Order: sequence, then C-alpha cells, then structure tokens
Amino acid sequence: MDERQSKRQIADLKHHKQNREEVKRLEKAGKLRRTLKKKSTAREQGVTEENWEKVVEHEHVKGKKDRVPSSSDLAAELLDNAADDAIALAGLDPADAAIVISVASGRCRVFFNGEEIDCLIPPEIAIRQKSALAVGDRVVIKSEGDMNRLAAIFPRKTVLSRPDPLNKHLQRLVAANIDVVVHVVSIKSPPLRPRLIDRYFIAIQRGGAQPVICVNKIDLLSDAARERELAPLSVYTDLGVPVVPCSTHTGEGIEQLRQLVEGKTAALVGHSGVGKSSILNAVDEKLQLATNTLHRRGTGRHTTTSSSLYDFGGGTYLIDTPGIREFGLWDLDLDSLRDYFPEFADASEYCRFNDCTHLHEPGCEVKGRVESGEISAARYATYVRLAEDIAQPK
Repeated sequence: MDERQSKRQIADLKHHKQNREEVKRLEKAGKLRRTLKKKSTAREQGVTEENWEKVVEHEHVKGKKDRVPSSSDLAAELLDNAADDAIALAGLDPADAAIVISVASGRCRVFFNGEEIDCLIPPEIAIRQKSALAVGDRVVIKSEGDMNRLAAIFPRKTVLSRPDPLNKHLQRLVAANIDVVVHVVSIKSPPLRPRLIDRYFIAIQRGGAQPVICVNKIDLLSDAARERELAPLSVYTDLGVPVVPCSTHTGEGIEQLRQLVEGKTAALVGHSGVGKSSILNAVDEKLQLATNTLHRRGTGRHTTTSSSLYDFGGGTYLIDTPGIREFGLWDLDLDSLRDYFPEFADASEYCRFNDCTHLHEPGCEVKGRVESGEISAARYATYVRLAEDIAQPK
C-alpha cells in the first residue's frame, strides 16, 4: 500500500468512527451521571438534565482524589483512541488480522497465526461490554510483556444483532463478519416456530449475511409426515432461502450443509434443543462437542452461554451461539419493516396509497393477495404482529 492509499484509509476510518465516538462519549457521560445521582452531593444539588454536566465537571466522587473527567475530557480521550485505531489499522488486511473466538468480561480469546491467544479488552473498548466486541470481529492485538491487549477493531462487513435481554434499548451483537447464518430448526423436539424463522430472517437481511434454514432431526418424521410438515417452509424456498433437511443420525443433508458453509464464516442460531452442537459435530467429527456443553479442542469444557467460533480449516469458520427462547429485533420501524418482506414488493406498487402500511388501508393489494393465497397468510400474520409491537409505546 502506497502513502496516498494509506492516508486515504486513515481518513476513511476516522470518518467511520466519528459517530461511534460520539455515542461512546454520551454513554460514558451518562454512566457518570447515574453514579453521581447515587451520591449525597448530587442529591443535594438535584441533578437534572440541565445541570448534570456541570455537576460532573465540578464535583468529586466520594473516595476519589482526582476530579471526575468532564465530557470534553472524555471526548478528547476517545478521539485520541480513534486516531490510534486508524493508525493501527492502516496498511493491514483484515484477512491477516486476529479473529475473536469468544468474549468474556474484560477479556477475549482470538485466533492469530494458528494459535488461540488470551487478550485484555481495554476500558475504552469494553465500556459497552459485549456490545462493543463480537465473536467474528477482526482485530489488531499488541503484546505488552507477558500480556496481549486488543488494540483496534476492523470495520465490520456484516453483523447479526438483537436487543439486549436486560435492556431492549441496547443492542447486543451475536456475531460479526458472517457470510452465512444457518437457522437450525426442528419439526419435533422442539416443534417448528415459523414466527421465530421470520424474525431471524429479518435480522439476517438487515445485517447483510445470507440465510439458510437447516431442518434438523428430520429422521423423526415418517415419509408421509415429512412432506406435510415441510410444506410451510416452501415460502422461504420461494424467497431464495436454501432449506436443508438434516439428520445427524442418518447423515442426510450434512454434505449439502457443509458445501453451503465451505470457505465462509457461518453462524448457527436457533431455539434451545434444536441440535446446533450436534450439527457442528456432524460437519467435523474431530470437534467432539457434547450436546449440552462445548469442548474446545484441548482446552476443557464449558456450557454454551455465549457465542464461540471454531476454525474448521480452509477458511471455514463456524460460530455456535446459545439457544434462545425468543428473538427480538433491534431498532426496527414500520417503514423499514415492509422492506424485509420482499414478497410484498410487487403488490405494493398496486396499492391505492403510496404510503400504504398494508394494515388497515382500503385498496391494499398486499391484503388482497393474502386473501387469494398468492402471499403467505402466516408471513403476513408475522408482519402484522411485528407492526403492532412497533406501534406500542416504548
């Protein structure tokens, strides 16, 4: 990379990080504000939206000798960090970077030069905890004596995210830089949940990855039941989503699934108990994951409480994610919701109103095609349910 290209890349990275740094500044200032609200000094002064910054800049937190940093101090610090990130990333190819394979509180593990390495996550990156770093991130690490420290995160090309389970207004990243998301489902044990498929389908489209539906435990169905139970999934095939019936007992579908993820980074997601770990074992028998626990090669065993990435060789990386009961959608509005139901697109052009929501307006072509069976009634029911959720007061 010549000097001109290097300068342009640094400028692009600075621009990319500008909004993120402002969010970081506000989040950290908000954290200080909440801390001060718990202190007697803050209560006496009556911290409000109008005076909190003055209190932050002039009051001491009990037990601390130094002044609490002002928001301007925080902004300057974060901008310095952004500049350091740009310099650290300049001239580096993400393909040669370390890959995050798991994230814990203040630490992460990465693949780098064929080895697993423990890294510290510095406070300026860990301030948003797991939301600031995701499995699959490409990162720069620096060695400091016997310790390794995460120095910078490459811009992500794709993400899979959901609302934080404890705070729906915060985003929780499930995985980053994924090419394919394999939604593992089953017809029995547990039963099929089409609405969950629809929610994942929207999240995958928004994040930029390609969806695949893997129907595991297909061997539990008789031939007659198989055709009947798989029929509702034909709507996704019509939308261009591969639907792969699989069985880890008979081996059916495993080779097709292996071909779909070969040379790519893929995340396996789905309801608890659908058999994601069994699928991973079938794709690579050397992995030897237990169905209710994970055995990383040579490093012991732990339960699936967070996403973990495995290197299958040949540029293939598979990410195992924890089973979920519900899957929410992050920061979705009604206008964008319509865009994630591609089967509505053609019909929308014939609606009476240009801004038709496809919910209550007369002359809605989408509703007409639902009634005639041209558009899936089940998919439309999911759309209505999500639209109602969006309309509810937050």
